[in-house]
Amino acid sequence: MRITRIENQQRRPGRKNIYVDGQFLAGVSAETLLRLGLRTGDEIGPEKVREITRLEEYLRAKSAALRLLSVRPRTVSEIRSRLLEKELPGNDIDTVIAELSASRLLDDQEFARTYIRDALAHRPAGEALLRRKLLLLGVARETADEAIRETLGVVDARAEAARAAHSYLRRAKRAGGDADENRKLRARLVAFLGRRGFSWSVIEPVVREALSSPEEDAQ
Repeated sequence: MRITRIENQQRRPGRKNIYVDGQFLAGVSAETLLRLGLRTGDEIGPEKVREITRLEEYLRAKSAALRLLSVRPRTVSEIRSRLLEKELPGNDIDTVIAELSASRLLDDQEFARTYIRDALAHRPAGEALLRRKLLLLGVARETADEAIRETLGVVDARAEAARAAHSYLRRAKRAGGDADENRKLRARLVAFLGRRGFSWSVIEPVVREALSSPEEDAQ
């Protein structure tokens, strides 16, 4: 068999159609053509066709992973799961993940640090909640713990909890209802801070101070 024509695909720039002995063989990426050095007039046998198929599957996996990363940072687990959903070969997925990890485009440790910083910038959160969310995203527990120690080491957990408490109390008092009933309000505030991942050793003094704060009484 011989390649008789290579032409651009009209609807998909960057992809080419290969014709062998006047018959359509396959659509491939421009990268596949370059890597395999395919040109019009080249002889092509079954082994070369298999090589084209294998390379196309790998490049499809790599392209899919890069598209996912262009939207937002991802964990290794997220990338693997999404590529498996596309029914891509496992060995290609492993290769893509290894390459992206080597180039630091995939880095669970950096992902965890960035995730924690972004989460705290939007809403106060405690260690337990941050750990739980990182684990759900596929970050290994020891990686999550290390990122939490490193990132929260410079964060005042009690100040973060106090910020969350005062914000909650302002919303609760605007909403009316039981907001003025101190016992019920205290229970709701404790539960809220617990859901935000703060430990009891942080919650207890923060709730006591928040409920006795002149600032909250004046709201």
